[in-house]
Amino acid sequence: MGVNSEFPTFREVADEAHSAVAGLPLETLKTLGILQSVENYYLIGTYPPLKAMGTVEPMDFLPQATDSCNIYLHIPFCEQRCTFCHFAKEILPREQRVERYLRALYRDLAVVSEATGHPYAATVYFGGGTPSYLNARQITEVFHRLRSAIGFTSEAETTFELHPSVIDAPDYEERLDAIADAGVNRWVFGVQSMEDRILAKLNRGHTAAHVHRLLGMLDARGVDNLSVDLIFGLPYQTLENWYTSLRDLISAGVTKFNIFPLMFKQADPISAHYRKNPKIFPGNRERLLMHFATEVIMKSLGFRRGPLFYYAKGEQHSRQQENKFDSIEDVNLLPFGVSGFGYVGHTQYYNQCTIDSYISAVERDQPPVWRGIKLDLEERMRRSVMFTLRSGGIRRDDFQQRYRVDPIDRFGAELAPFIENGLLEVSDTDISVTDQGAPFADSIAIELASSVVRERIRSTNHLIIDLKHDPLDRFDFSPIERDPVGAAVSPLPDAPDVA
Repeated sequence: MGVNSEFPTFREVADEAHSAVAGLPLETLKTLGILQSVENYYLIGTYPPLKAMGTVEPMDFLPQATDSCNIYLHIPFCEQRCTFCHFAKEILPREQRVERYLRALYRDLAVVSEATGHPYAATVYFGGGTPSYLNARQITEVFHRLRSAIGFTSEAETTFELHPSVIDAPDYEERLDAIADAGVNRWVFGVQSMEDRILAKLNRGHTAAHVHRLLGMLDARGVDNLSVDLIFGLPYQTLENWYTSLRDLISAGVTKFNIFPLMFKQADPISAHYRKNPKIFPGNRERLLMHFATEVIMKSLGFRRGPLFYYAKGEQHSRQQENKFDSIEDVNLLPFGVSGFGYVGHTQYYNQCTIDSYISAVERDQPPVWRGIKLDLEERMRRSVMFTLRSGGIRRDDFQQRYRVDPIDRFGAELAPFIENGLLEVSDTDISVTDQGAPFADSIAIELASSVVRERIRSTNHLIIDLKHDPLDRFDFSPIERDPVGAAVSPLPDAPDVA
């Protein structure tokens, strides 16, 4: 199906998606070990993962930050607990709690910017939690403090996440004004689905009507750079209502998406829902159909796939995500706030992952670094292959220039099974995932994890007793050597159904 201006019919999309799935060498994928189960699927967030990290001295690496950095700020407050979310957050905190956290965040900005030599921001990203939980005064103050510590201009991509229910707040107009006045030029909000039954099951606190109203409000304000998050693999989701969600949002004018599969963590309520009633969740085949249906729709309408799984229509994808995947050694990632993870001076690290420990560290004027690991040349090369495969592909000349070896010469034997089975393709200039290989890019990347890193993770796994509360498991955003949700490791009580 070529590029056209008309939305393809459900039958057209379904037929092409079924054809794509039928063409997958599923038995071979199982043999290769990259056909992950639904309950074990996870994207690679960091490498090496948290469980491979240990104690590090912040001043050994923070002064090595690049002059320009990607900046991430975490606002860990929400009005409800979404059943699938495993990021650091508190629900409906008291105002004094919010203010104390913000004071710690301001001190974090001052302490770490001093330690890193006051870099300027290539990109800024406010995530959570729910950044739009803050009131207008707090939003304005956060940006003022950020600009005082980190230099950035109006040209820097500045992203702010909103929850669709922000429009229910009495002061929502003031909040939207404050976000716009602060110079935000990329607005993101988590929609996840346009099916109200699914949203209720997820305890999202909004409906499809909220999404349409917010889209209209932002359009009236002249917002022209907006991205929507969607998840496939959700309870009660079908190929047809997935198609409908995409159609509704694209028809409403959305031109940028971050689309990803549902991922489970042992401590999340949705994991208990899955153990209790897995039949209401799409299986592996249905999830693959949803992925390929997305590809059919996006390609037919002229969208371009960027870092997996970002889609944009004739415009740039998230610059921060592209930098994190493709050029993190040239433009480091600097996190502020609880649970943020960063990459500075060849060191992958995490900030403190509980609000109390984060506040305690910063109130002692210490960088709030919790754990980290310095990558040697071997691990840097492996990390580069993992993340660039999930983005625009490995540029062989760039890799050769940085690491003094061609990636095929170094990793050709490890990549060969995926090349031979049509999941990766190699040219004189690049190594990239094929359309067939795209849904398995993270599974392929897992195979590049070193034996040293795997052994460190396994050693940590043996020390974890309480999967529900141990932060090493809760905040380890990696599929490497992890136990599936269904594993009898530390059974959790069933969570009550939300809907």
